[in-house]
Amino acid sequence: MRQITILIIGCLFFFGSGQLLHAQQYTGMSGLIHVPSGEMDEAGEARVGAHFLNKEFTPDKGFNYEGKYNTLSHYLSITPFSWLEIGYTCTLQKGRAIDNKGQVLEGNPKLRFKDRYFSVKLQPLKEGKWWPAIAIGANDPYGTDSKEGTGKEGESPQNGDGKSQYFSNYYIAATKHIGLKGHSIGIHVAYRHWKRNYNSKWNGPVGGITYQPSFQKNLRLIAEYTGDDVNVGFDWKLWKHLLVQSSLQNGKYFSGGVCFCINLL
Repeated sequence: MRQITILIIGCLFFFGSGQLLHAQQYTGMSGLIHVPSGEMDEAGEARVGAHFLNKEFTPDKGFNYEGKYNTLSHYLSITPFSWLEIGYTCTLQKGRAIDNKGQVLEGNPKLRFKDRYFSVKLQPLKEGKWWPAIAIGANDPYGTDSKEGTGKEGESPQNGDGKSQYFSNYYIAATKHIGLKGHSIGIHVAYRHWKRNYNSKWNGPVGGITYQPSFQKNLRLIAEYTGDDVNVGFDWKLWKHLLVQSSLQNGKYFSGGVCFCINLL
């Protein structure tokens, strides 16, 4: 009940102004919540922000040091051209401190390590009157070919095997918007493949529906199916440069964040 209250308060908090960005905000890239879309930001759009990730939102390995835990990501992304978007994301990981010799020290584990990765998204086809926008993309595309990776269950990042790529996935996505008396309904479908076996629950067809009301174009309500979960939430552009996003995974687990965005062109 508390999480639902947070979501409702966020929706009712206030109205903003400026153009809506389409944010898959835990990575800093455009999209829905966990699901990618065929949409892109405007050319020149840049964003920097941070996102709280509930432990249920994260991969099952790499974020389970003595049990799964909540964490944070922060990112920088830019759309240099209308058909290209790139991003750099860091997600905090728990672990104990290490000394200069590489020995693990005693003490409580803290969010002291980072999983870093690049993302890229291309849009070969823009949305038209009779056809959807099409995009292809990848998060953390470069690295080992192993399907397993990450070392032993429960180990801290410094003791892993170097084969992280916890968020590595590839996708193709399509988006089509339907206008209805000033309202906008977005239909989003994608096919996604995650590199690591422990993320296979998110493989295959995914998608969602978005709704932009006519009275507030900067607000977007979101419902999506990730292949394993049904998430609901919203993102909202405020004061031209502030974008907030709030979501509930399976209607129970809160994740959310905020970013500063600006067009450099």
